[in-house]
Amino acid sequence: MKFQLRAAKAIIGRDVIDLLGGEVKRFGKRVLVVTGKNVSKTEFFKRALEGLSDIDYEVWRGVKPEPDVNVIEEGVEFAKNFNPDVFAAVGGGSVIDAAKLINLCLNGGELFDYVPPPIGKGIVAQELKPLVAVPTTFGTGSETTCAAVVKIPELGIKAGIVQECLLPKLAIVDGGIELPKHIAASAGMDALMHAIEAYTCKSFDEVETYFYSGSNPISDALAEKAIELIVKNFVPSINGDDNARMNMAIASHIAGIAFGNAGVHIPHAASHAIGGLSNAPHGVCVASVAPAVLEFISDCPKVKRISEIFGCKASEGVLRIMHEVGIPTLSKLGIGRDDIGTLVENTKKLKRLLVLSPKPVGDEELRLIFEKSLSY
Repeated sequence: MKFQLRAAKAIIGRDVIDLLGGEVKRFGKRVLVVTGKNVSKTEFFKRALEGLSDIDYEVWRGVKPEPDVNVIEEGVEFAKNFNPDVFAAVGGGSVIDAAKLINLCLNGGELFDYVPPPIGKGIVAQELKPLVAVPTTFGTGSETTCAAVVKIPELGIKAGIVQECLLPKLAIVDGGIELPKHIAASAGMDALMHAIEAYTCKSFDEVETYFYSGSNPISDALAEKAIELIVKNFVPSINGDDNARMNMAIASHIAGIAFGNAGVHIPHAASHAIGGLSNAPHGVCVASVAPAVLEFISDCPKVKRISEIFGCKASEGVLRIMHEVGIPTLSKLGIGRDDIGTLVENTKKLKRLLVLSPKPVGDEELRLIFEKSLSY
């Protein structure tokens, strides 16, 4: 019996973005800054670039929300032309994931070479160029995980690539960022579900997977603390409380460490299928099945602890937060009963996540979860 613990080195606090330039210099002299158009217009991004004034850098602003294969391919061509020593990703999970995958493809080959079977070849890469990750949303935890997600439009799904080499060399987590409410809401739900799923995964001594370890004492401690912080600070952070925003930044990061090691299960597997049929943000897709999944695993002792933290049934607590921060339920995403068959089939493709569910889950269980989710 064993488990592993992976986490990026991190600098966490307010105004730590001002440290970016000095930290990047530790890794190389030519820096490719990866970001999106909206982030690149912010004062926060301008501050990030100020620290790079005496470094040879280029900015690629081509990342779109929920990036697809085409976005990654465009980024790879840009990166090849610049030939950076180091990457700096400044943005939300989509930006950090895109930077990871662009870096991966510079290793050689095409993106589908690295996508896990049965969709791709599942080639495992080794050492990549250093990546400094600067999250501007607090939810994905991508700045401290070995995972990256990409949309594959022709298949109607999202694919997750999880490899050791994708772990950033450094995370700079600045808790002073104020986000539009709809972005903060989606990101916060993602963080909450990372913590809940990591906490309720099968134990490390009960399961063997190709990468994740299953829940363990360290991931449990981090996940439980993240849940406590999010339940207390999520709504206040949306409503402008500076201290609550800082606590959400911390919660997102430690939830990222928890799920980056323990894993996630049904909600994230389902979210990849839902995201393939909907343009909804990832956090919204995950949350849309969360109450039904918590009902399904309600006899798990750890769900009882989550209920204690909420002060009500865990499923009701998640629904309450969804309503308070404006997260739509599954039926509001344009998903209907006719889509359930497709959702079940595409969720089943994420077997590497489903095996971590604390209860066995097959076609019938998934169908019932989607039907229940449509009833909220």
